[in-house]
Amino acid sequence: MKRIIPLLIILALAISTTEAQRLRAADDELDLKVLAISLSGPQMALLEMKQELQLSDEQLMQVELLHEERYQRMTEAGLTQDDPIELQRTYREIQIELDKVLAGILDEKQLKHFLDLEGRQHVNMLTGKEEE
Repeated sequence: MKRIIPLLIILALAISTTEAQRLRAADDELDLKVLAISLSGPQMALLEMKQELQLSDEQLMQVELLHEERYQRMTEAGLTQDDPIELQRTYREIQIELDKVLAGILDEKQLKHFLDLEGRQHVNMLTGKEEE
């Protein structure tokens, strides 16, 4: 009896492991669709912003130019700077500078939603208004 219980446990683990390996991930179809689309970083960010913030056509054009500039400047900074701390400082400066331009493009509600999506809550730094 003492030998049967460990054998049953081992058998149950082997069966469950084998069954788990036969199962397919539920999002394989979605992964294939995503991989079939060829988008650059700025294009992906723009697509997400368009959907999430409901940008007008004029805002979309301005944001597209802004994203292209952001990615270009960050790429150049990554190629020219060797010091990781200085590189992070440069990235942050680029981000703040272009966020201020973005604050002039988006209305206050869109800007707040954008910063929430980004995980940044410093709307008062960009708009000059204190949050209550």
